Formats: sequence, structure tokens, C-alpha cells
Amino acid sequence: MINHEVLPNYRSYETPQFKIETLKIESSILKSNPLQDPATRFNPVLVPHVPGPWPVVVVLSGFTSNAPFNFNGKFNEKNPVQIINEAAARGEAPQALYVFVDALTTWGGSQFINSSAVGNYEDYIMQELIPAVKKHFTASDKKSDWCVTGGSSGGYGALHLGSKYPEVFGVIAAIAPDSFFEASLLSEFYQTAPLWEKYQSGLKALEELRNGRLTKMRNWHTLLNAFGMAACYAPKGEHGDFHFPLEKDGTKNLTVWETILEKDPLHFLPKRVQSLKDKQIYLDVGNKDNFHLQYGCRQISAIFKKNGINHDYVEFDGTHFDIGERRAEVWRWLTTLWRR
Repeated sequence: MINHEVLPNYRSYETPQFKIETLKIESSILKSNPLQDPATRFNPVLVPHVPGPWPVVVVLSGFTSNAPFNFNGKFNEKNPVQIINEAAARGEAPQALYVFVDALTTWGGSQFINSSAVGNYEDYIMQELIPAVKKHFTASDKKSDWCVTGGSSGGYGALHLGSKYPEVFGVIAAIAPDSFFEASLLSEFYQTAPLWEKYQSGLKALEELRNGRLTKMRNWHTLLNAFGMAACYAPKGEHGDFHFPLEKDGTKNLTVWETILEKDPLHFLPKRVQSLKDKQIYLDVGNKDNFHLQYGCRQISAIFKKNGINHDYVEFDGTHFDIGERRAEVWRWLTTLWRR
């Protein structure tokens, strides 16, 4: 006889250490976002079987990724959720609430900040999602039990939210966070400049993205990244338009470039050192990062050292595209931290 059962939701693998639930948010903050992206957001949550209250790990995705993607099955490798489950079974990942944040946009991401060209995703997370987690789950009320983490753009979001909201997050874990824009982002703008000369408008770039022409170009990801970051960091008006930081002769538009640099962790972290004094911080990057983020991370570590901010800094032998494997190191670090 064949054993069979009807499961309440789709799944293709087991997670014995956790239940998988979904925190649905009907966001009033995102309702009028300029890109007309969905205001209803589905945030998957791993819920331990052990009794609470639980620590909370808020997981931010990288550019063009999103919360549900962590649950997709993969060929010949474990997905992030399976890795957490197996690590938890070995005692190498915390028995915690893992909240995967749904914040994907038409431009591939939001950087988890507010932008009048993209939407107020920072407010959505802090004013709607976090209170909903506290309301619906048995979450710890100690900020030392709340971690915000992510890689690449998610790492950027972890540094931003963790340093700006010290009353919520006592722990920050960032892998290869976007930083040192002169090295990591400026070259992307130069590669995109010829197309900007043609468009001359963020709204035109958005139109070309929506009609599919932009993503058919050979270097579409670079173009998407440059336009998406300009939309996040240098919005123009309230209807999805944005500024571009280069003039036709290749020189910087200093006003726009300075606006973008204000969003660089190298610029905002020194202004937030007091909020970081009592934090537990993990910073991790490859020594051959494709976007030169090792240089930004070294400077971030130097800022922390100069201001007496305790942190663990690790450079691994690898590239930006190895950072998925580094999340296991974050889980081990968190496990050790929360066992103290």
C-alpha cells in the first residue's frame, strides 16, 4: 500500500526543525508606490518546534532575489532553507524565527531604504513587518536577540537598518555589503552611460525595462543594476523618475553623485557610531569580490576599529558569487553568540 497525504501548501522537501508559515502583509505604505509593485507582500517564516520566546533573524535578499526564492528547490545543491534546517539539526544554526523579507521591486530591489522613485520599503519593514512579527509570533523582546542579516544588497540593508534602528536590532551580520561606491558602483554607471544618453530619463529606462527590451541586451544585469541603484539612491520627483550621476562628457554630476554617496555605508556609518557601540557585528567578504567590495569592507572594519566598535571581520578566499556558501558561517556565528 502506498502512503499518501494531502499537504496544506506546496512543498518539495521536508524541514523537520521548522514549520514554514507565511506572514502576509497588506501594506498601506506600499499601496501607492510609484512603480505600482504589489502592496500585498508574502514573507515566509521558519518557526521552530521548540517553545518560544525565540530569537529573530530578519533575512534580506540580494539584488534581483527575494524572500520566496530561498525556498526554491535547486539542482545538485541545497537551498538556503534546507541549509538552515540541516545546520539547526547539528546545532550549527539557532533555533530562531527566520523572517524572509519580501521586498522585490520592478527594478530588482529596494536596497531596503525609502525612495520616492521605488517606494518606502524601509518604512514597510520597520513600521509594518516588524510589528506584525512581534504580534503573531512568540518573539523575544530583547534587542540582543534580534539580528538583521543579508548578502550583497541584503548586506547593505543589514548595515543600514541595523545602524539606524538600534532599539530593534542588537545584532548585524553582513556578507559583502554594497559599499565604497567609487569602486563598486561608479564603473556600472559608466558602462550604462551610453544608454542613458539615449534615454535621458529614468521613466524611459523604466519603459524599456517593462517592454522587455532592456533585459534582452547583452549586459542587461549591469544596466539593471545601474538604473536600479540610481532609482533607489537619487530619485527625481514622486513618479518613478531618477537622476543619473554622469554628464555627457563623462564627468560626474557632482550634485547627483554626492546624493548617491550619502547612501554609501562609508558615509552613513561614521554618523551612526553611537548606535553601533553595543551591537554584535559580523562582516564577511571575499578577497576577490567581483564588485571590489573587499575594499569597502576593509574600510568599514577600519571605521569600526577607529570608533571602538567590536566586530568580527572575515575575508574568505573567493568571489562575490561565493557568498551564498558564507551564510552557514553566519549561522554558526549566531549560534555561538546566542549560547553565551
